[in-house]
Amino acid sequence: MKRIGLTLFILLLCVVSCGAYPLNTDDPGIQASVDYIRGCQKSDGGFGEIGRESSPGTTSWVIMAAVAAGEDPRNWANGGNSTLDYLRSMNDEILAKGGTVDIARTILTLVAIGEDPHAFCGTDHVTELKSRVKPDGQAGDHVYTTIWTIIALASVGEDTDSSAEWLIARQNTDGGFPWTQGAESDPDDTGAALEALAAAGVSSDATVVQNALAYLKGMQQDDGGFHYGGTSATNAASDAWVIQGIVAAGDNPAEWVVGERDVVEHLLGLQNPDGSFRYTAYVTDSPCRMTASAIPALLGMPYPITSAQVQQPQSSTQEPRATTVPLATTPTAIPTVTTAPVVMDNSQRSVTVTDDFGEIITIRGTPQRIVSLAPSNTEILYALGLEDRVVAVTDYCNYPPEAADKPQVGGYSTTNIEKVIAAEPDLVLAAFGNTEDVVNRLRSLGLTVVSLNPLTVEDVLHDIELVGVVTGQEEEASTLVGELQARVEAVTGKTETLEEKPSVTHVVWYDPIWVSGRDTFQDEVIRMAGGVNVFDQVDGWGIVSLEEFIVMDPDYILVSSGDGMSERGRDIVYDYFMNEPRMQELTAVRNGRVYVIDADAVSRGGPRIVDALEEVAAILHPDQFETVSPKETTVARSPGFNVITLACALLVLLLVHERGRK
Repeated sequence: MKRIGLTLFILLLCVVSCGAYPLNTDDPGIQASVDYIRGCQKSDGGFGEIGRESSPGTTSWVIMAAVAAGEDPRNWANGGNSTLDYLRSMNDEILAKGGTVDIARTILTLVAIGEDPHAFCGTDHVTELKSRVKPDGQAGDHVYTTIWTIIALASVGEDTDSSAEWLIARQNTDGGFPWTQGAESDPDDTGAALEALAAAGVSSDATVVQNALAYLKGMQQDDGGFHYGGTSATNAASDAWVIQGIVAAGDNPAEWVVGERDVVEHLLGLQNPDGSFRYTAYVTDSPCRMTASAIPALLGMPYPITSAQVQQPQSSTQEPRATTVPLATTPTAIPTVTTAPVVMDNSQRSVTVTDDFGEIITIRGTPQRIVSLAPSNTEILYALGLEDRVVAVTDYCNYPPEAADKPQVGGYSTTNIEKVIAAEPDLVLAAFGNTEDVVNRLRSLGLTVVSLNPLTVEDVLHDIELVGVVTGQEEEASTLVGELQARVEAVTGKTETLEEKPSVTHVVWYDPIWVSGRDTFQDEVIRMAGGVNVFDQVDGWGIVSLEEFIVMDPDYILVSSGDGMSERGRDIVYDYFMNEPRMQELTAVRNGRVYVIDADAVSRGGPRIVDALEEVAAILHPDQFETVSPKETTVARSPGFNVITLACALLVLLLVHERGRK
């Protein structure tokens, strides 16, 4: 009863008014959020999402949010283990497996709680991070790695002038900052770059800062919020990065208004009664992480965060600013939309199917307007000759190339529902990465949704036939599946009887090193192509240390092309293996057996998974199949949206893997 009363009290306060920005630590909404993240603590003392284990990343963000809210998270404990106990237990693993940003984030975490990052558990994290700064000031290999290195080193009083100069030189002509050199600008990295510039002592009047603010102003959406790029929906994470960047630049985000809403109001509109924050208006994704991002943003505290910066409760002489955005109990309502009648052909056709999540769906007539919410779905539709019926796709649907010319409706969990409705579909082909929230919302609006979730090559063939039945292309689907099955058998017929099979690994990313373990498409492709995955002990996609990788010393290294989410550009992971001094003694590197594999083909549950199988088989057994030459180093081109995109891709892969195990 007390909890219900508190929730109603918070709702009442936020419906009536919201105090002047920034909020104080005693604000009821902030206190509710602190209670929520406190509830994310696991029995090992760390923090993680509900139903998941603790993670160093989530733990760090929660700790910094707690400090921003005036708490001392060192005293938080669960199962007899405190937050500090968890940090100590993870120290060695963070050093062994952590990338540049992981080390930087660890320093920021230790600074926030008053621990010495020069000597935590006998480790000098500052020296470790400084070793990753190059003579020209770049830290790691990317813009985002340099951003977080600047913020972390500035928090301990280190000189960051050269890194700040390097970062300033990476600003794009539109005023924004990209995640890596040559990529497009995005609000998330631009907001973080403003925090880094402020931490490095760059004046808010500097041209680089003013140009970045102008870019962000131009990226603010009609609802007052921000997204990370493309046609994706506005979200809490982007709001938080931008708000902190605006504050770091000396401006007031409450004055950034579009229509009748400012960005602060938009972020507050994503808060639930329990204090947690939704990712988008319709999606609850990683609420512990989203809440930890929102707290410091609403308190007006950019990174780095220290207890000395905390804004203590105080009486405000400013008038409370009214808001039309309550702390919602349900997602913000979209504008009333009168959906067009379902456009079917005039036949009396009716089929009932069960999708990959056990939903039974009846389709009457033959769908003529199809929205695809995943690149793999789009590839299946095009392979079945349905391109003329596809009326909208995601920002990531880039194959075949003409698919990119279709209207776009956002990303995976950032599906822009308004744009889906505007496409007037009679069929929405969804995927697990779209989240259950999005699918349920679309169904509640009366749309027909069929969801796919292939986990194996066999599943892909099944889903092609399923789409064929749903769309009335049964014959085309049967023909395509027959051709693909024959190609698969042409490979496995030779590889299954091989006595000698080389050791292989597939690397998704390198800072830190992410590999494809068991129960992944890549693992299955390696095995079917006549190889042995040296990291088959890794469950799904996971991080391994540099030492582990060197010890395993695979015969072949397969790496993802580009950034794994867009058109092939600079092959970042390949460059790492060919240029990193510590990798030069690996068998695969010495023998010229590092190969670039199309990241999309080997990762998507579509027809091109068979292309990937044939390519890998030819690499591993050139005497049995057509030889494929190693990939030459390429010149950098714009690889996609940003590192957040890559992170989301990895998260989708992990979620799909977890769903498949249940």
